[in-house]
Amino acid sequence: MSLMRDSKPPNRFYRPELDVVRVIAFFLVFLRHSLPRSGDPRIEHLLKGFAPAFDAVADACGFGLSLFFTLSAFLICELLLRESAAAGSVGVKQFYIRRILRIWPLYYLALVLGVISAFLPHGPHITVIDVALFSIFLGAWRSALYGCLIGPISPLWSISVEEQFYLFAPWVVKYFNRKVLYWFCAAIILVADAWLHYLGSVRANGSRIWADSFVQFQCFAAGILLCLNLRGRVPRIAIWLRLILMAGCCVCWIAASYGLRICFAEASDNPGSWPLIGGYALVALGCVLLLIAFLGVSPELLPRWAIYLGQISFGLYVFHEFALGLVRHLPLARLGLGKIPICPLRVFLSAGLTLVLPLGLTILMAALSYRYFETPFLKMKKRHAIIESQPIAGTS
Repeated sequence: MSLMRDSKPPNRFYRPELDVVRVIAFFLVFLRHSLPRSGDPRIEHLLKGFAPAFDAVADACGFGLSLFFTLSAFLICELLLRESAAAGSVGVKQFYIRRILRIWPLYYLALVLGVISAFLPHGPHITVIDVALFSIFLGAWRSALYGCLIGPISPLWSISVEEQFYLFAPWVVKYFNRKVLYWFCAAIILVADAWLHYLGSVRANGSRIWADSFVQFQCFAAGILLCLNLRGRVPRIAIWLRLILMAGCCVCWIAASYGLRICFAEASDNPGSWPLIGGYALVALGCVLLLIAFLGVSPELLPRWAIYLGQISFGLYVFHEFALGLVRHLPLARLGLGKIPICPLRVFLSAGLTLVLPLGLTILMAALSYRYFETPFLKMKKRHAIIESQPIAGTS
């Protein structure tokens, strides 16, 4: 593997292949929340004794969220380092303006819609305290201490982890050189591992560990370390090696999920301190391998629809639980699927309704939100950009 210097101007950093990584991360999270589990009759009938392995693969899809974190840290670090080189320093105020304009409008819209859904029939149970904590980006700590919420606003806890990362990201790039940044990332990983050792020793459940900001920060450290090591360059590697890296990512994640039993469920068994440390290290390593596998891929090889979905991926992530919840409450049983005698055909049709339908609805909601709600804020954000990054979809 060799590294080549990015040919784009120093005041511009946009790599469409990372939009494809975004949509992969979303699709994995979507599968984690929509795939049936071994208790489902369809899975028991088709897979029988292999149902636990299917559960592990489905759980491994949840590491798409870790991929989001790693990618976010990589991009933020790269943009801030380029800004420091171009402008002589990091504009912290401008950084926070850009982040607020990108995240807060859609975040608070989703929070309001989630509160409204709680008043509908079969709506989720949300307390005033829950709303207050999510309103000030403490949803991760609420989820870690008291369990993850069930309902449309449940994905928002991870946004609070991102916001906590933003509290220190511009400052460390502004005042630390590259050598100190390496030590800073090492310190984050050590703190995360020490915390995982503690959580393993007290037998904390899976959701308590998964929603913990200190645990997830090691993915941010992995993204920063990748950025520092690449030094603005992109890998120049053959397609077959990229496929091997992707396979390596899958091996890392499945080993973490199946071999070391890293799970997100409330009642999941705690595998112990060292399996937790090793498992989450494998998760971060898998994220880095997948990023390297895509960095430097020629735009001509990337499908335009995947790039577009990557550009609206924030909305996809925010709205997918809304769509899944809506489809779950549709009277699909009235369609008579249970009367179809051929079980594989019945499984195929029911999977189409429970997976394809909410996925299509999610894409529709995200596209409308991006076009009519997010775009005005993105245009304002663009005025505060020092390094030009992702273009606004649908605009010249």
